[in-house]
Order: sequence, then structure tokens, then C-alpha cells
Amino acid sequence: MKGNVRADRLPADLSLTPTPPPVTVTQEPLGGGLPLDPPPLGAAPAPQEQGFLFDPPLGASPAPQEQRFLFDPLLGASPAPQEQAFLPGLDPAVQGPAPLHLAGVAPYGSWSAPSPAERRARWWRALGAFALAAASVIFVVAIAARAITARMPGVTAEAFAMTPVSRALLLASRSARDGAAAKVLVAPEVFARWQGSTPPPAIRHDGYASIRGGVLFTPDSFRPTGSSYDLLLHFHGNTQLVRESAEVAGLNAAVAVINLGIGSGAYEDMYAQPGVYESLLADIDRALAQRGLPTPRLRRVALSSWSAGYGAVAKILELRRGTETLDAILVTDGIHCGFAPEQPSGLNTLQLASFARAAQLAASGQLLFTITHSEIDPITYASSSATASYLLGAAAGHPVEREPARDAPPHLRLRAAEGAVSKKLEKQMVPTTEASLGGLHVRGFRGNTPEHHMAHLLQMASTVLPELVERWSEGGDPRPQGR
Repeated sequence: MKGNVRADRLPADLSLTPTPPPVTVTQEPLGGGLPLDPPPLGAAPAPQEQGFLFDPPLGASPAPQEQRFLFDPLLGASPAPQEQAFLPGLDPAVQGPAPLHLAGVAPYGSWSAPSPAERRARWWRALGAFALAAASVIFVVAIAARAITARMPGVTAEAFAMTPVSRALLLASRSARDGAAAKVLVAPEVFARWQGSTPPPAIRHDGYASIRGGVLFTPDSFRPTGSSYDLLLHFHGNTQLVRESAEVAGLNAAVAVINLGIGSGAYEDMYAQPGVYESLLADIDRALAQRGLPTPRLRRVALSSWSAGYGAVAKILELRRGTETLDAILVTDGIHCGFAPEQPSGLNTLQLASFARAAQLAASGQLLFTITHSEIDPITYASSSATASYLLGAAAGHPVEREPARDAPPHLRLRAAEGAVSKKLEKQMVPTTEASLGGLHVRGFRGNTPEHHMAHLLQMASTVLPELVERWSEGGDPRPQGR
């Protein structure tokens, strides 16, 4: 046939290949022949010793109790002895009907349930592994807790008396409280802060930092114990004079001084733009970080002004977003407005609206709002005395009679004031009237000259700043956030 020709050109034999006879293997005792030596011809092993690699001879069958299968049935099912098992890929007719097995050998894939003794052994091994892992974790926690506790001043004896687990839980709770869980092992100052022994930040007190429209001082009296700080934001006035006034009064706050021009219009125009005030506060944060305060966080603000600087305070009170804590307003001889004859007060009260709201908050104790004024009458616009009287009435809901002043503030001589006013023209602060409603304080002083006007700036360390220092001293009343 084409395609079935041998190399010698003769036709190929296409008859079926005869099936080879079955091969048997007998198990010999130790010392016998090779394991696969065939038995002598005609010799047949006893049925109980018979084992077959392939098919048994016709009519031969091992004892049912010794039968083994390459693939045991699952779930405990046991086939009848007559069931056949075939090697994959072989024709059952060629392979033979008998099941495939190896006598005396545990076949691959066989399974039997573990004995109770083996189950107990497995359970004890698992329990031992778990106990070893738990002991390792406890040992690591104990060593870490002991090392950390050794670095905590003041509580070493108490902490070492605790169990390792209790000590670790204590340290974890404290670190979570201070927001320093990730720094427990690398920041010993966190633990020192728990004991009140954290060293203060290394603040630079010399010189100043430039900010938008002015300068920022960190005076010698500024001694923050952490990242939080208070801020005195002053508008209009000699910068060194304001700094020295804060130091003489003992004010523990950063001091920013902004100067934009002579009249109030420059201040009003600048801070009438939304967001300018908040940008200034962010600028102050950056400047404080450069001067050594780590991660500055503004706590309280006091807005301060002299003369024309009130224009900035008026617009800030009107447009501020309230994200900072405004806690105090200090105005020295400088709230003015236009006239409005149709109003009962004769004043343009719309220009005083933001100050009137602040006066009401101060009267209820939510702010410190202190005002000083002279007897100067500008004629073309309302005096600081007239506006102060209006704000008292707006806060009380009716006109308020002022009482005669009792005590005069001490007169201070500051180095920064030398040369600003000659000694012949220097004026002292002589009080005339005073009135208070809650946190709203109004005090009038004698004088109607430029030197009297200047005295309100020169003497702010003895008039308005002591009230702020008292409020912000330890045990003071910090106001709620965002007022």
C-alpha cells in the first residue's frame, strides 16, 4: 500500500502486533534474587505472596483482603473486588480485566483517617508553635516598653513597677493622645512633654522678619512653650516703639507692625480686599517658622491700632473669615467716622457697624475691646471721643454715663521714644472719664494737641497692653475657635 513500503522496497507487514504475555513479580526474602527476577518456569507463588505489575494470569486473582488500587475511592467508598482499574491510555482489551494493584505496597494517592494519637500530636505541635509566637511578641513588646520607659524622666520607678503589657498600653495611649504615635521610639521630647519638661523652642529674638506691609518681631518677652503662639497685630506706629512696649508690658506674644501710609484710607483700601488679612496671618506663620518656632499654630489674635490704623481694623472686623481666634481689640485714639445729621447720634453709623458688633461681643464677655481717646476735635469728621460714646451706647442698648477716672497710668520712658517727641513737648496721660461693660473698656484722657495724640502710642505699655497681658496670662480665658 502507498506509504507502507519498507526501506528495501518490500511491502510492510500491517498485521496486528501480538500481545506480550503478562509479567509477574514475586517478593523474595532478604538475601534472595533480584527483586524483578522472574520465577522459574512452571512455578507459581502462593496466592498471598502474589503481586503483579500488569495483569495476572488468566484465572488468577489475589485475595480480596490484599487487593490495592492506584486510585482509592474517596469518602470511604470501597469498590467491589471485581471492579476494574486501568492505566490511562491503554486499551482495556489489551490490558486485561483485572484491577491494577501492587501487593504489599501502599499505593500513591491512598488515604486513611489519622489515628487519635496522631491527631493529638498534631494539636500539640500547633499549640506549641502558637505559644512560641506569642512569647516572641510579648518579649519584643516588653523590651521596647522597658527601653522607652527608661527615657521618660520622673516616672521610671512607677512605670517599671507595671507589667510589660500594661506599660506598653500606657505608652500607646499617651502617644495617641499627643498625636505622636509614629514618633514613640524616635522622639524622646514627646515623653518629656507629658511630664511638662519639654525645653522651649529656640526662638531668635534679635532683629525682625519682613512680612507683607510691615515687620514681625519676636520680642524678649515672647517665650512659647510649644508650637502655639499668640499674636499682637498692630497697625500704624513706630515699629521699634511697639516692640519695646510689648516687652515692657511683659506680653508673651509675637508682635507684627504694619505701616501703609498717613491716612486711614490706605489701610481701608488694603484690607477691603477679601483674603488679604488671612494671607498676612499665613505670612506671619512662615516668618515665625524661620525664626525658630516649629510648626507654628496661631492661638489668639489681638488687633491693635493707633490713629489712622483703625481703618485696617474696621475692614478686618467686617471681612474676616473667622478661621482664627480673635480675642482682643486695642484702639488708641483712633476711631473716626463721617457725619450723618439724619441719625440720632449725628454720626455715620454704617462706618462704625463692625466696631459696634465687636463692642456688643465685648460687653457680653466674649472679647476684650479697650479704647482710649483724647479731646481732639477734627471738626471735619467725628472725634474719637464721640465714636467711643456711641459704641458704649450701642453695646448697652442705651446711652451710658461715664464716671470720672480715678487712677492715672504710670508714665513710661522708652528708649525707642527718644527723639520722637522732645522732652519739653512730651505729655503725660491724664485720665478724665472711664466706663466698662463686660470686656468693653473706654477711657478718656486730657489734651487736644498732636503731642497728646502721640502720647497714646508712646504709653500703650501702661494703658491698653496691661489688660491684654492679664487676659493672656496663665489661667486666662482663651476664647472659642473661630469667633
